[in-house]
Amino acid sequence: MISDEIAKVIYASLPTDEKLKLALYSDFGEEAPAVYDFIKSPVKESEQIKIDIQQSEGSHQAILNDGVYYIYEDNTVEMFDYQKRNAPTQTVKRIGVVMGSHAIAVNLEDYPEQSLTNQKDNTNYDGYISEYDDAVADWNGQANTEHIKSIGTGIELKDDEWIPSVAELYLIYLNKRSINAAIELSGGSRIKDGWYWTSTEGSATGAWGLALYDGDLHDWRAKVQDSGYVRAVAAFH
Repeated sequence: MISDEIAKVIYASLPTDEKLKLALYSDFGEEAPAVYDFIKSPVKESEQIKIDIQQSEGSHQAILNDGVYYIYEDNTVEMFDYQKRNAPTQTVKRIGVVMGSHAIAVNLEDYPEQSLTNQKDNTNYDGYISEYDDAVADWNGQANTEHIKSIGTGIELKDDEWIPSVAELYLIYLNKRSINAAIELSGGSRIKDGWYWTSTEGSATGAWGLALYDGDLHDWRAKVQDSGYVRAVAAFH
């Protein structure tokens, strides 16, 4: 009879597949061969698990896991690992962030601290959001920004970018640590611990601002008189 010590030595020398077979025989008996064949069989494309991300307004669908990404100039992407601090392999255009059903691309630089608009809103706009619960659920940054442009703003946004809404800016805030690390490795400037404008307007005179040092959210910030930073975003294709 083989001693336990000899048995351990023999087991340790077996290939991984043989160890798996022995373990399966122990658990499944005569069913073990079928279980082994199932485990080792190639995964069919129809069985692969994919996450379908519904992008922010105006973008396409993509298949990406939750996390932070380098978005390169040629629109290819590479996932950023905060623990490994993997450096980009190409020139980075923006930093992508995905959480659940939402995804946005974050600029590498802020726009200078300034007012949100350069005049009072005299339009008959019906998109003001004065309630906190409604504001934090606002993902309509692109549409909001079009209205802000129609009032008049000194923020010189590019055609494909917009001022994030409250919900979009909270998405950045929740991932700020990883986004900042990826931005620095890309040659950009960290998101500051200061007040940032959102494009969610509370009234004709005020808009919601988010403090990115503690997550404080207020709608009393005057669009014309007060100053804040803007970290513009774009669609994450």
